[in-house]
Amino acid sequence: MMGLGKGSMGMKTRIWLGMALLMCGGLVRAVDGPALYETHCAKCHGATGQADSWRGYLFFSRDFSSAKWQAARTDEEILEKIDQGPRIMPPYKDKLSAEERAALVKVVRSFGRQP
Repeated sequence: MMGLGKGSMGMKTRIWLGMALLMCGGLVRAVDGPALYETHCAKCHGATGQADSWRGYLFFSRDFSSAKWQAARTDEEILEKIDQGPRIMPPYKDKLSAEERAALVKVVRSFGRQP
């Protein structure tokens, strides 16, 4: 009987496992926080988080690079603002996944660590 040997069974198993991993690989992907920020936030908060765009000035957007602003807010408060959308900012709770919103919090925090 062909294919029932000890070595070939292991090879078939490895092939099926490899195929399964390839098919599932697209389901597990890392969230790209900076790309999300660029798409959803940079228009008003600026590429550097300093709200230095015309929309930032027009809408009085927050300057995320401000040490005072960073120190005054918890991650939970930032997430709440992302979820609810303060003032003119649209809410993102129903538009982005929890992982995507958490990634945005990390990006916002990264602006406070810039020199």
